[in-house]
Amino acid sequence: MEIDKKINVIILGDKGVGKTSIFNIIKEKASTDIITDINDIDSFIIKVNYEKKNTTISLNIKDIKNQENFKGNIPLQYIRNNHIVLLVFSNIETLNNIKEHWYKFNKENTNIENSKYILIGNKSDLFGDERDEIVKQGNKFAEEIDAHFITCSVISKDNLDNIERYIITEAKRFIEEEDKKLNEKKNNIELKEENEDENENNYDNRNCCFC
Repeated sequence: MEIDKKINVIILGDKGVGKTSIFNIIKEKASTDIITDINDIDSFIIKVNYEKKNTTISLNIKDIKNQENFKGNIPLQYIRNNHIVLLVFSNIETLNNIKEHWYKFNKENTNIENSKYILIGNKSDLFGDERDEIVKQGNKFAEEIDAHFITCSVISKDNLDNIERYIITEAKRFIEEEDKKLNEKKNNIELKEENEDENENNYDNRNCCFC
């Protein structure tokens, strides 16, 4: 039987870096409408077949919209259970805010032990003289947090298709790691039970007498 695996994806970053534009571009390929909840959070779902695991992945992608300057006001239920986090910046200043605030904010509030991160430098058409430094610092930070790093432009449409591809790749990697953990846990339990049975048999043999 095919399993439906829900993967939560959130887009974080400063106001004005293009989070909602990226959200809307990804949405263009989705088969469902945008849903706005009582906290003014937009979301939609993309379904992806993962034949290797006989699984349908439901990517639930959320945009916090205009709450990014008030991190304490973001309902923590939107932070706690995200499997994939898109960290969006558009220049050196907003990249520093990703490092110093948004990444830490997610790490401090998430319940997901091995969340996956995608670092996105948007507005690449406007990087100008900062381009080399942005790429250098972006690659360095992405390596530190085990993230994909991508530069793109919503205006010029440069490299946008790779965002969804990276989301799907990271969703599969998360599922693979979770399955591995479950198998290791199962094997450890079975090994423990085998050892307990063996110890019990050894005890019985030591206490056996022949008449």
